[in-house]
Amino acid sequence: MKSILTKRSLAVRILFLVTFLTVLPCLGQSETANNESCLNRETDDQDKAYKLHLYAETGLEYTDNVFRLTDSQISRMKAKDYEDVVSRRYKDMDSVSDYIVEPEIGLKFGCDNPLGGKFGLKSWLKYNYYTQNEEKSFPEGGIKLKNTIGEKGVLILGGKFLSGFFKKNYLSDVDDADDDGNIPREERIYSSATYDEYEGIIAYEYEIVKAKSNTISGFDIYPFAGYRSRIYNSTFDNRDQDIGFLGLGIRLEFISRINLNMIYQYENVASPGYHELVLYNEYVSGTDVNGDGVIKKNAPLITSVDRSSNRHTLEFNSALKLTKRFTLSLGYKNRWTSYTSDNPLDIDHYENDAHRQEIKSGISYDFSKTWSAKFEYNRTDDHDNEDGDYSQNNYLFTIRYNFI
Repeated sequence: MKSILTKRSLAVRILFLVTFLTVLPCLGQSETANNESCLNRETDDQDKAYKLHLYAETGLEYTDNVFRLTDSQISRMKAKDYEDVVSRRYKDMDSVSDYIVEPEIGLKFGCDNPLGGKFGLKSWLKYNYYTQNEEKSFPEGGIKLKNTIGEKGVLILGGKFLSGFFKKNYLSDVDDADDDGNIPREERIYSSATYDEYEGIIAYEYEIVKAKSNTISGFDIYPFAGYRSRIYNSTFDNRDQDIGFLGLGIRLEFISRINLNMIYQYENVASPGYHELVLYNEYVSGTDVNGDGVIKKNAPLITSVDRSSNRHTLEFNSALKLTKRFTLSLGYKNRWTSYTSDNPLDIDHYENDAHRQEIKSGISYDFSKTWSAKFEYNRTDDHDNEDGDYSQNNYLFTIRYNFI
């Protein structure tokens, strides 16, 4: 617990340090500019050297499958069978569904860059508090920097992190008490799998069309590339992921009211591929794969497990501005995963694919310049041999207050 708190504290400090060091030069510039503007009281407010916005936001989210379990796993978790209690299969997994309280603070900053162009910054910190499964609570944050290049280009740098995310419990050991070479539920030992995640991205956005009076009132393209690292606790370090990704986004605007955003992303996922404990059904192949002299349904086997893969994602997001204050949104995401494991005994990944679909919709309303609210619905359907097929429904209500 102490190490997790230390990591969280360090991540928060780094985020604030980067924000401070980035804003400091602009503050120095803006102070000089403001002193000069005092000589001319007729200077328009729009000509200020910098703009600063602070906000606080609170979200309340309900999810009906917080650990992304299959239907059979949900039934067993609710049953609380003796075998699962002994194995700690669902330890600290107290409820299938949950209400999540999500307070967030953030700032937006903009100024003239002394090196050229307009500079902008956005940073945020958020804590996700799970009311029914407290062990799953975790902090996250992010920062985005952008600077205009010429009249139509924008260079964007971004970063995100989350710390101490409890995914769920996985098999970590076995205790073959009767020494029969078969491992039933009560002889399995499960441990919690938690991870930290860090992501960096670079993008270039180019404006092709900007004409409010035209049918196509906006047209932008933005190629991007980045890197994401997911680091598990030592028990499950074979689940670590190093992900390089790149993609292309296209943003269209129609009659200044309808926005359509289309994104393609490719990811190369690299995992260690170390040896790992699995339970293998030897009856399927009729082979004693672990060499203990017997054929069993749940035979313990140490073999290389490689979760490396190639992923392709298509995403579509749309927004309709009904009035100046009222906006409707719809979204769809489709992700295909092809595992690259070359070990036939790695049955969850060898020559296997995974598929995930997400749909979402939302309504947002701006009560004033300071108050706004949003309601979102999201559904995920995932098909993957490793964790099994699951579905998840999320409902999120957020309200935001802009201080400045």
